[in-house]
Amino acid sequence: MKQFGFRIADSDSRIDPPSAPPAGDTIDLSRLLSAARRQRKVVFVSMGAALCLGLVYLATTPKTYVSGATVLLAGQMSRNLDQVGSLETNAVSDNALESAQQVIRSQAVALSVVQMLNLDQNESFLSPPSSLLAQVMGSVRVAIRAPIQLLTPAAPETEAGPPPTEEEIQARRQELVAQALQQRVQVQRVGRSSVFGIGYSSHDPALAAAIANAYSEAYVADLLNANYEATERTTEWLQQRLEELQTASREAAVAAEVFRAENGLVSSRGALITEENVAQLNGDLADAVTETARAGALMRTYEAILARGAEAFLDNSGTGFTLQGNERLIEMQDQLSALNARLERIERDFGEDHPQAVRLREQVTELSNQLFSELRRLLEEARGAFDVAQAQVTALRDSLGLAVDVNSEAGQKQVQLKALEQRADTLTTLHQTFLTRFQEIDQQKTFPISNVRILSPADVPRDAAGPSTSRVLALMLVLGALAGSGIGVLREWRDRFLRTTEDVQIDTGQRFLGYLPTFESATSAPQVTRQSRTAALKLTAPVPGMPVIRQPIYALQNLRSHYAETLRNIRFASEVSLAGKSQIVIGVTSIRPAEGKSSVALNLAGVIAASGHSVLLIDTDPRNPGLSRRLGLSRGVGLVEAALGKSDWTKALRVISDTGVHVLPCITPGSMTHSSELLGSKGMRQLMAAARARYSHIILDLAPLGPVVDARVALPLVDQVIMVAEWGKTPKALLRETLMNETVLQEKMLGVVLNKVDMEALREYVPVSSGEQYYEEYGDYISSRT
Repeated sequence: MKQFGFRIADSDSRIDPPSAPPAGDTIDLSRLLSAARRQRKVVFVSMGAALCLGLVYLATTPKTYVSGATVLLAGQMSRNLDQVGSLETNAVSDNALESAQQVIRSQAVALSVVQMLNLDQNESFLSPPSSLLAQVMGSVRVAIRAPIQLLTPAAPETEAGPPPTEEEIQARRQELVAQALQQRVQVQRVGRSSVFGIGYSSHDPALAAAIANAYSEAYVADLLNANYEATERTTEWLQQRLEELQTASREAAVAAEVFRAENGLVSSRGALITEENVAQLNGDLADAVTETARAGALMRTYEAILARGAEAFLDNSGTGFTLQGNERLIEMQDQLSALNARLERIERDFGEDHPQAVRLREQVTELSNQLFSELRRLLEEARGAFDVAQAQVTALRDSLGLAVDVNSEAGQKQVQLKALEQRADTLTTLHQTFLTRFQEIDQQKTFPISNVRILSPADVPRDAAGPSTSRVLALMLVLGALAGSGIGVLREWRDRFLRTTEDVQIDTGQRFLGYLPTFESATSAPQVTRQSRTAALKLTAPVPGMPVIRQPIYALQNLRSHYAETLRNIRFASEVSLAGKSQIVIGVTSIRPAEGKSSVALNLAGVIAASGHSVLLIDTDPRNPGLSRRLGLSRGVGLVEAALGKSDWTKALRVISDTGVHVLPCITPGSMTHSSELLGSKGMRQLMAAARARYSHIILDLAPLGPVVDARVALPLVDQVIMVAEWGKTPKALLRETLMNETVLQEKMLGVVLNKVDMEALREYVPVSSGEQYYEEYGDYISSRT
């Protein structure tokens, strides 16, 4: 059985102690708390909406008043019937109590209440005010039933009968009102007692009390009528039965005396003389039959043993019989078993030809023959005993037959006489019992009593029982919290995107490079001018007349920002992983478009160039050159012309002012349908070889992965790949499956960086003990700006 446990993360969940249970078998409470913090707004909104609904319900729901009466069931439901049936008990069974509840809810009692209070004419009962919720639910039911009724075939028309009379209409109206009353009355047993509470709720307090009292009175009256009717029926039945019993008892006594006189069955002890002889012979015959059966069984046992022959005692199965009571046979059987065991042991140890084995085998054979002879002698004795027992049984049967013949006629008459006498006695006793009960019931007939009494009548309630403001609001708060929690759970379940360090490390198995917060880029378009080589500051290998791009780089404008710090961390990780290599080609890509890879590549190039390295930034996405568009490069030669050999690649370079970053744009005048062939061409490889010889760092802005093959074709050109994933937008499964299917990508993967991160919202997705919760404490190192 798989065991689950709770683990409270007191440290970074990425650093589990060796004894910690596997991640799949634990529930991190810190994660649950983080999820609760993230979804608290949803829960609060749901609770607020539920409270508003509760207030609307309270404002639109009429007050309800509840009134109740109590009745006591203190004995049998029908005392007279219980006395007739000889069921004397003072306890009320659960079945009786359940029956009493069904009687209170019955249509007969409801009709009595309707007639007593004229509820079929009471507008307060017939047309009670309804709440807004009830009206809405009624409208919904009508809307649901309407199409069902249209699709349901109409019932066949029948011949109309005579119109109902006023009495029939009134009776039907009362039945409908009684049915409605049955559904709304409340009958409940009080604890384990025999007391019932009869309650009714209505918007009219006086009506609620009147109906509860009418129900209790109608129930008591119904029991009184039921007892009286049962007593009347019982009296009529007893009177008729007494007359029949009296006549039958008299006739049975006369018949017994006549039979005795006609057959001379008179004896001082009440029995015939031959009866004792018959009884004695029956006992002897039973003993003889038993002895015959025993002798026959013993004889058949001997015959079964001897039927196998003397050789049967030489094997193991032949020595397994036992004969209780014959000590000689038992002794011989034990000797034979011992010799067989000894013979088997010697044959197993020394072989079948051993002299001792031969001698033992002869002894076994001799002892088996002796045993066979002894059994044959015992069989003859058993046969003789069986014949003697059979002869004795035959003689006893003949004697019994003679005795029975002598006494058969007198015995039959004696049996008939006893039957007549017993019938006469039974009828006389039954007649006396019924006569006594009849006299008791006849005396109590005019005083019918009921075992039910009203303990407390219903009073007119002063305070409304509902709806309770506190209960409704509390219930709506709970329902709102549950609904909000359900929505929150659904949102958490649907949130399958990369957000935290653990998401990258655990779900994708890649190194996490850091968070890149969201920032607002400059709204003005960059300007491209041509200046002399002295216009660019600190350009490595300057090219005379290189165009300058006036495009501000965010990371360089905000050197103490978290954004710049993350890019410096990426630069450091790249240099450490490729220690000793002077020329590094870094590819920047993403899984989906519009995840910010071009912006990351541009800022990373600025950060690396600011550290004193020569940097070339190449836009290698011919189909969608986002980096070139971002830099405002839409005219001139670029990567396509350089790779095809139509132009010198150094003449297509631009430089970003005040950064030292050289840019090789990708300017495609039309749709680029053969971009993958271009990136994998010989010209592209020659271009990269020449660039490696000139720059220490080359950054390629690759096309997104996925169905586009351009980035895969360019992978052999790079040393490292940086995967840019948009925070809260990139699915974990998509990134994981893409990496699993690309072996080359896995080998060259430097890590994953999360872009467009909401740093305030990030704290809601990480455990309390994680490092992300303490970013604010590094104010002296990192600017408060992103």
